[in-house]
Amino acid sequence: MYFGLSSNMEPQPHVVPLVNLVNDALLNPKVCELMRALTEALAEQRTQVLADRQKRRDQLASGEVSLLDATAHIRSSAWNVDPLPMSMQARRVELLGGCSRAELLQGLNSGAMSYVADLWNLSGTDTTSVLEAHRNLIEAAHHRTSVISAPAGRQHINGSSTTRLAFVPRPLHVTEPGVNFNGVPVCATIFDLVLFCARNAQELVARQQGILLYLRHVEGHLEARYHDRLFDLLEEHLDLERGTIRATVMLDSISAALEVEEILFELSHHSAGVSLDLQAYAADHIALFSGADRKPLPDRETIGLNAPFLRNLSLLAIGAAHRRGAHAIGAPAFVLPPDEGRLRSGYLEMLGDKEREAVDGHDGTLVGHPGLVTAAMVEFNKSMPMAHQLSFQRHDEISPKDLVEPPVGTISVDSLVSILRTSLRALAYYHMGDRTVVQGGRLHDRSSVQLAIALLWQWNHSREGVISSSGLEVHEDLLRYLVKKETEKLFAEASAELRAAGKQAADDLLRLVLSDRYPYLNCH
Repeated sequence: MYFGLSSNMEPQPHVVPLVNLVNDALLNPKVCELMRALTEALAEQRTQVLADRQKRRDQLASGEVSLLDATAHIRSSAWNVDPLPMSMQARRVELLGGCSRAELLQGLNSGAMSYVADLWNLSGTDTTSVLEAHRNLIEAAHHRTSVISAPAGRQHINGSSTTRLAFVPRPLHVTEPGVNFNGVPVCATIFDLVLFCARNAQELVARQQGILLYLRHVEGHLEARYHDRLFDLLEEHLDLERGTIRATVMLDSISAALEVEEILFELSHHSAGVSLDLQAYAADHIALFSGADRKPLPDRETIGLNAPFLRNLSLLAIGAAHRRGAHAIGAPAFVLPPDEGRLRSGYLEMLGDKEREAVDGHDGTLVGHPGLVTAAMVEFNKSMPMAHQLSFQRHDEISPKDLVEPPVGTISVDSLVSILRTSLRALAYYHMGDRTVVQGGRLHDRSSVQLAIALLWQWNHSREGVISSSGLEVHEDLLRYLVKKETEKLFAEASAELRAAGKQAADDLLRLVLSDRYPYLNCH
């Protein structure tokens, strides 16, 4: 297996070494040399694409929401992405979860077509947590994972499990402080993909015919081009056939939605299609289009698949992906499954969403709880008898304006209190090192928490951020009062450690929502 740019793995005198700041067996000389080689080869391109990302965001925020003139020839010409291997043709229901041993075991035994181990939205992202996640992923890829639990004893991955293992690396703008090159932390995407592919590639190729990834925060075609080059270099260094690495890009930003065909084009040899993150997309809308004189988004409960801009995004994804021979995967559902026959709030709505996705033409969907796999599978089985729906072509007329048309609705006290509780509980649990957050009858990933905090921030900063029924302004004094009140309620009977984390969460939340700048969630 070839890891470096030369057969001599010792750094040459003119080569700047990669400095490993943590002592961990995973970061052996071969892995570090591959990280160094990729970092050196891609550093300039990464710097440029991130600068281009900011320019594009500034353009959109100024009101210039449009398709790119420079890439019109891509949208108008005939081309297709490379077809997926036969073992990846059926997606149907994929389970999204974290990277702990228990989650990986449960995911690979869930009956889902794939278990998507998310190292960004559902896992701790400090260096220690990331390295532990990679150790767990190695064990899972080789089907060596076992977990001991009190009621069930030792559990293993079922020998008959055909669930694929997919992986979500940290996104392009994130760096890994545990390793640096030239005095600068390496790109977290490179760090994660080198560790994942170097240790698991051969096993995953043998077991599932390839390496399946999901990519978050790919905000345009130039970033897709960066990932395509990264995949090519990884395949070359690891002696893998071109196209072994296949990536599904999550449409989680407005700029990505405007460049969906261009993104597919750039990844044509490595594409597994596109998917949706509606929560992140709505949060991006707030990040771009907020101000004192702008009307804010209404209650979170109105920001679902029926919201105009999210409905249009879903139809656009299907049309663009199928036109290019790529899969379109629906949005993740995080509602909790029924408990002892009692339906959770939002469960029936979730079933309706999955039915709609299948009827609209999606080739599969995501769920965030093992207890939702069967229910989602039933909805897709009813409307999708084949392995996929690539032959189903949509011809919806969707303009750039349609992709940013927000829902119309009210701001209620119930919704305000609900998202306050979600934000407080999530931030408190993050301080405790736990990324699995349950509040209000559903699980919340990073995107969900980001949207909750963004809504609070937007309501506070808009002149129209008022409770619709009473005209009460969502301003600083009200937020301080409610944060104090809800913190006391949520953590009144908690352990001393969790109460302390709750107090810190309250301080963090007020700092975020009262800030003049958009409250990007930075959590480990």
